[in-house]
Amino acid sequence: MKRIAPLCAVAVILAVALGCSATGRYHDTALPDPKQFNAHFGDMDTQKDGRVTWEEFKAYFPQAEPKVFAAIDLNKDGVIDHDEWHAFKEAHGLKHS
Repeated sequence: MKRIAPLCAVAVILAVALGCSATGRYHDTALPDPKQFNAHFGDMDTQKDGRVTWEEFKAYFPQAEPKVFAAIDLNKDGVIDHDEWHAFKEAHGLKHS
């Protein structure tokens, strides 16, 4: 009985540690440092239609690769909307600029 208590304690600690670990990722691909993609949505949205196209994104971030844009475009509709942009920034701890 004395051996069961420490084993149970270890099992509980492992379960909590694994349950609290960051297993979910914002995106599935390895991306460059997200800090270089910190911008105000309205500055990227040159057409002022509430959507940022790949062309607008690339014009604002010339170093960007298509996989960066695709990772931020969560619903895969070919544009980044305001909610997707802020979800990306929040997921990476980026401040509103």
